[in-house]
Amino acid sequence: MRDFNETLKNRVIFYFAVVFILFIILVLRLFWIQVINSAEYEHKALSQRVKEFVVDSERGIIYDNTGRKLAVSLPAKTVVALPDNVINPEKTASELAELLEISYSTIYRRITSDAAAIFLQRKIDNNLYQKINAKEIKGITFTEESKRYYPEGKLASHIIGFTGIDNNGLNGLELSYNNHLRGKAGKMIVEKDAEGETIPNGIRETVPGRDGYNVYLTIDEVIQYMAEKELKNAEDKFDFSGGSIIVMDSSNGDILAMANTPAFDPNQFGNYPEKNWRNRAINDVFEPGSTFKIITAASALEEGVITENDILTDPGHIYVGSEEISCWSRYGHGKQSFAEVVKNSCNPGFVEVGLKMDKEIFYSYIKAFGFGEQTGIRLPAEARGIIPEYDRIGSVELATFSFGHGLSVTPIQLATAISSVANGGKLMRPRLVKKVDTGNRSKNIINEPQVVRQVISKSTADKTKELLKQVVESGTGTQAAIEGYEIGGKTGTAKHYNEDVYDSSFIGIVSTDTRDLVVLTILYDIQGETYYGSQTAAPVFRNLTSNILNYLNIKPDTNHKKGYEINNQELEVPDVKGKSFLNAESDLRGKGFNVKLIGDGEIVREQLPSPGIKTNYNSTVWLFADGKSKNEILLAVPDFRGMTGMEAVKLARQKGLELVLDGSGKVIGQSVYPGKRIKSSKKINLKLR
Repeated sequence: MRDFNETLKNRVIFYFAVVFILFIILVLRLFWIQVINSAEYEHKALSQRVKEFVVDSERGIIYDNTGRKLAVSLPAKTVVALPDNVINPEKTASELAELLEISYSTIYRRITSDAAAIFLQRKIDNNLYQKINAKEIKGITFTEESKRYYPEGKLASHIIGFTGIDNNGLNGLELSYNNHLRGKAGKMIVEKDAEGETIPNGIRETVPGRDGYNVYLTIDEVIQYMAEKELKNAEDKFDFSGGSIIVMDSSNGDILAMANTPAFDPNQFGNYPEKNWRNRAINDVFEPGSTFKIITAASALEEGVITENDILTDPGHIYVGSEEISCWSRYGHGKQSFAEVVKNSCNPGFVEVGLKMDKEIFYSYIKAFGFGEQTGIRLPAEARGIIPEYDRIGSVELATFSFGHGLSVTPIQLATAISSVANGGKLMRPRLVKKVDTGNRSKNIINEPQVVRQVISKSTADKTKELLKQVVESGTGTQAAIEGYEIGGKTGTAKHYNEDVYDSSFIGIVSTDTRDLVVLTILYDIQGETYYGSQTAAPVFRNLTSNILNYLNIKPDTNHKKGYEINNQELEVPDVKGKSFLNAESDLRGKGFNVKLIGDGEIVREQLPSPGIKTNYNSTVWLFADGKSKNEILLAVPDFRGMTGMEAVKLARQKGLELVLDGSGKVIGQSVYPGKRIKSSKKINLKLR
């Protein structure tokens, strides 16, 4: 009995100890939950009865410069599945697979998942919404989202870009101005009961969002449409891979149109190959060809190494080192002024001019005009162009630069550079966005016109424009002429290496009473017999510009001023050797000559041409100081054949060359081949008969 009582007692003590330990554990657990970790459990409890909903913001509208809407946001339905409410997953998946064009297995997997709700397809069109809604499928509902819509379809698609399914910008201005356009999402917090119903007097809090800002462009929808239409028309006439057109207001850098082909519809961008999305006017480079001669001419005129009246010669080619550079004219243009070199688009003439500038000077002008760097237009993936490194440029490279070969530029770089010529030498930053409207006038973001730098003087810019007018009036650009309007411009044709494929272009300056417009047209990878810029790009320019002038209500002027006309007056070069540079320059300019000073000395030791030579009014006389000699300059040898002895001597002296005549009559042979570049001290023997 005693043993039994002892056993019972031990059992009671044991069970009491167990219960006590469990009680202590329970107390500790309660202390852990209610004191130490109370915040976490409070949050969990609150999250079960408090739901947070994201309230999407409205993406900003994109307008053209007249207030026309180019990009807007519209409400769109999204198909949502509630797996717990789906009655017949097999039948539901089968019906939706056909309507949504999604595989049966994918839909079945989604509607049988553990998720409370899952998106099946976002932002469907209204027709599809009506079809699905009419079926009243159990467990399938809809939520409303905002969908980006481009009312003009393909128009300006490369500029505007597009957004993804989440309404974030993926291309164009939609991407580069995404932070301004997308706004900031808000949220709503409501309290739910155990069955998920909103408690009428429960917690309710709203955190307001912010709609995206509206963006106003410089683009004119009508001019943009005209540009795209002309590219489309060109596709029907020529065999090329694509094209670009830029219309720019040179006075402020505003881009009025930027068109590219092939195009795409940003409402359905996924239906087009990615190459169609590329904005070739910004992202791609090409050899500018003869359009770059405008840069060479403006730089040389600014440096004073040439004037429009200087005499140059073209035997059909010129030699630089061992390389022969040919003219497009098989027999050359013979003796001509620089004004005629520009009008005739003569490669040897431009080579001669380019080499008159030393490498450092010419390279600095190329950079100053903005080539080799981004323009800052603020579009995605803007290319910098390809300008060879300074140390890798020799005389041959310098020569080819002069007529636009051996370097690559973007269309926007070329249009911006030529706009500086149209704008009195001021290089403007190209502008696509005028204003970002924040809804608060004092905080609106205004993109004011911005002058990057003064590249050349106004007088040089005006002279260059006059030279370009004669190109359109009577030179290689006559296909771009429009009766009654002052238009200057330049054609360009660049052959791809080792291929019979060309990039053809025309860039024109259209002068009006209030501003000068610059219009660039480029057709890439042209094949076939018709490929010159004068045959292809120039007519596109003419048709487009004619429509633009009519749209802007700019009337023709039948009395408009003609381009540069050559002054045929000849003057005798005075002897200024031994004079100070200051006095010599004053004397020469007073007599109607241009002057180029070479060297740092104060006294003129040599001059070119020599004293007593008769040459054109306003042609250049080179003056050399101590340490510099005219023999350091290589002079291109003309083709004297067919000239009389007197004609040959006069031309040689104007060029700074010396002749030795053998015989009488006309020149039938010469000791130095035409187009070779020699020192002025080297004598040329001519055979006359």
